[in-house]
Amino acid sequence: MKMRIVLTLILLIGITMPASAATPSYCPDLNEFRANATPYDRDNPLIIGTKFSPPFVMGAVRKPDGVSIRLWRYVADCLGVSKNAYKFQEFGTVNELIDATANGEVDVSISALTITAEREARVDFSYPYFEASLGVMVADRDGAHNFRVLVSRVFQSNVLYVIGGLLGFMLFVAFVYWALEQRQGNEAFREGPMRGFFRALIFASLLVFQGRGNPFELTSRFGQFTVLLLIMFGVTVVSGFTAVITSTLTLQGLEPQIRTIADLENRTIAVRAQSSAQEWVGNHFPRPNTIQTFSQAQRRFDMAEIDALIHDRPILQYIVANRLMENVKLAPLELDPQHYGFAFPEGSALREPVSRALLTILDDDVWEATLHKHVGGY
Repeated sequence: MKMRIVLTLILLIGITMPASAATPSYCPDLNEFRANATPYDRDNPLIIGTKFSPPFVMGAVRKPDGVSIRLWRYVADCLGVSKNAYKFQEFGTVNELIDATANGEVDVSISALTITAEREARVDFSYPYFEASLGVMVADRDGAHNFRVLVSRVFQSNVLYVIGGLLGFMLFVAFVYWALEQRQGNEAFREGPMRGFFRALIFASLLVFQGRGNPFELTSRFGQFTVLLLIMFGVTVVSGFTAVITSTLTLQGLEPQIRTIADLENRTIAVRAQSSAQEWVGNHFPRPNTIQTFSQAQRRFDMAEIDALIHDRPILQYIVANRLMENVKLAPLELDPQHYGFAFPEGSALREPVSRALLTILDDDVWEATLHKHVGGY
């Protein structure tokens, strides 16, 4: 008897549970859509166009993963579309993906698709699900590289002329003292030409660089007067030259800091072809370098052919955090705020229910957990 009661309860639970479990708690009421929707199944699947773009779309072609893919799976659950009722089709470039969407070759396009006026004129976008911006990737040099940069730039600057000028002035002062004091009969400077000049050189070095000198060690009035002038003003002049040299070496030895758009001026900028960043970069910087892949960017960074790469900031952050490129870092600069969305052929019946589903999913903890897993603290 007890066994029959247990079986009856299990049967009742099995009948009642699917209706509530089929629709997750984060889904809105889309019964009207389900009633009028095309019956998608294995023989008549939805075609989901994708473009490889970590962390939004990544993994295997037939079983992709990432932020955008996870979000689509949540939406599909709300629409009542099972995993067997849609399939993914990958495209090589964003332009190819947009073209396929505009031509109706795919039902939904999923990737890091920036909503722009140019694209909106050809396809319809869902409610935006991610707010991003353009970021700037720069080289992350080690100490040895910075030292090499410092040495090379010292020889390209005016620092050597300043140092040479100070040394030349010291030699000139030493020669004048040696010549004058030798004629005046100063015993300290008469012990042979080399020894006498060497003493004059030491005297001039202490006088020029430290302001140390005793006028009464000299016999000529001109020499004594010059010593007084150098004691009073020489240290100030030398300190000024030293400050200039130190600041110049420090600024030239450090890796160029990019914190504002102005810091990008006179830098060699790279941008990926057919990316949303290409148009913005082209409007702000003349003749940027165009690359096709991040591996090309890596080679150009290694060869010091580019100073910065401008691309979608969350993608660059993912690359840096997962060390997909070496010796690079993300500059503390955000450019051109933008939004990502799903794309549909114009007039698609999917756009409205997908957007309604997005509005509720984005407020749910499941979305926060997805972002934290794939994007971290962005």
